[in-house]
Amino acid sequence: MRDWPAKPVPLYKRAIFLDRDGTINVDTHYPHLVEELVIIPRAIDGLKILDRLPFHIIVVSNQSGIPLGFFTREQMSGFNEELRSRVHHAGGRIDAFYYCPHLEPRQLPLNAQPCECSKPSPGMLLESAKDFGLNLSESLFIGDKSSDIAAGEAVGCTTVLVKTGKAGKEEGALAVEPNYVSDDLYEAALVVRSLVRGAAAQH
Repeated sequence: MRDWPAKPVPLYKRAIFLDRDGTINVDTHYPHLVEELVIIPRAIDGLKILDRLPFHIIVVSNQSGIPLGFFTREQMSGFNEELRSRVHHAGGRIDAFYYCPHLEPRQLPLNAQPCECSKPSPGMLLESAKDFGLNLSESLFIGDKSSDIAAGEAVGCTTVLVKTGKAGKEEGALAVEPNYVSDDLYEAALVVRSLVRGAAAQH
């Protein structure tokens, strides 16, 4: 589901998808309070590098804290707005936030069917691709969990695992191999920039 913007404005055919908690901001276990928002060191610097590339920057985040009763959708939206505001004022950008308001597969009762939007399922990527007219096979996914990598792989994205947050070692981690591994979002942004420049040089 799209949290923001109300009306997508397609500008590019490609996107850099970002996980939120553990990739951009510190994962404080279901973060939702604006006053507890802490951005990971150098994450803003990474977003500033990505801002200069011809890609949409789209955050896709599982938010199972909503069905678990830890916070409301309104609190999540407020947290996202504060994050976007801080990134914008520091010279970066985020073009959209998508979220899954359902339980994650590992939280479901036995034999219950998972939804199509909770990562590792790629539902949020497919929804944003429809909204923004994206070519997913030319897009990238940066995240700190194996479920991020799996979601990106499912639709042909180039994947980058960052060592912040869960560093791919979350509970019930999946056996996936990212295309690249970086220390943090800043280093991941350098990888993306070099890939873009390399592709441009070949044409």
